[in-house]
Amino acid sequence: MLALRSAVARRASPSGRVLAVLALAMGCTANEERSGGGAVSDGSASGGAGAASGGESGGGSAGAAGAGGAGASAGGGGAGSGGAGSGGAGAAAGSGGGAAAGGAGASCATCGSWGAPGSSASLQLPEVDELSGLAASRRSPGVYYAHNDSGDSARFFAFGEDGGSLGTFVLPGATARDWEDMDLGPCPAGSCVFLADFGDNARARTSYRIYRVTEPAVSAGSPGGTIDVAWDAFDYVYEDGSHNAEALLVHPTTGELYVMTKQAGASHVFRMEAPGAAGAQVTLTRIATLTLGAGALATGGSVHPCGDRLLLRTYGGLLEYVATGAFETAFAASPAAVVAAPEAQGEAVTYTADGLGYLTLSEGSSPALHLARCD
Repeated sequence: MLALRSAVARRASPSGRVLAVLALAMGCTANEERSGGGAVSDGSASGGAGAASGGESGGGSAGAAGAGGAGASAGGGGAGSGGAGSGGAGAAAGSGGGAAAGGAGASCATCGSWGAPGSSASLQLPEVDELSGLAASRRSPGVYYAHNDSGDSARFFAFGEDGGSLGTFVLPGATARDWEDMDLGPCPAGSCVFLADFGDNARARTSYRIYRVTEPAVSAGSPGGTIDVAWDAFDYVYEDGSHNAEALLVHPTTGELYVMTKQAGASHVFRMEAPGAAGAQVTLTRIATLTLGAGALATGGSVHPCGDRLLLRTYGGLLEYVATGAFETAFAASPAAVVAAPEAQGEAVTYTADGLGYLTLSEGSSPALHLARCD
């Protein structure tokens, strides 16, 4: 069942931090009843988000949107003060702030009933053997991006629904201490790729970093080579100390980032304002805590192109949270269990560009692409 809707995002005062999403259902019935809970596989409880602030420590997944991959200075940007240098190809214009073009379109489609995920292809990228981040292109339907976990260099990869390589993109001068997730979002250049270096298993890091790259021009079915890309970066800390995180969300219209922490049974949600130009290190504020159930760990996330729901991956399950008003109400909603294909280690998830499907992949050599479509 599909629901076509026109979404308009409105922001209130900074103190209110309210995002109002006015949804006009057209044609089919809108899928708002999905916020009403449901059994959760892999032991994840259907309890929604708790109150903001307070609670134990944890990391978070940040969503982000910002300027095109232009760096302020040549060479790698030093950690700590947020100002990251550009590397590689000429810097794209636009480090002026705010979410610009490239977000959710005037209309998008949501799904009321997901079909079972299937697989007809495997990932044909030998370099990707510890996949951690996954995102669908906003510019080119059928194109996806991925990156490895810690241990790889600062690069990400493009591939098609057949699993074939469409290019490798290198961030010269950048580091990949522990990249854990990625997402796409709006920026002054249009659409940007955000790469989260926020893994911290020992909870010992003193700062964390989000890289931003203007989304490359990639076409499905047209393999590309290895290309250097310009980048900038945004350093941050948490208001309450160190956290481990593996899920990053970038809202498709506001450009705000949400970092979701990884810890047994829960995930703290921290928000970052939509970044403009690289600058001083910022401090993230916790806005919610999700109860996931005994032993469940948040390993990846994705915001729907309509900006009114999100998918959260755990090692053995998949949860969908649907907002009842502004986007952040999704963190207080009871999640619905979504069918996740059996995978050796569920690490990543993304909605498809049209919002009518989702893709998951596991770590390991040549993992299967598990794609589900709307019934």
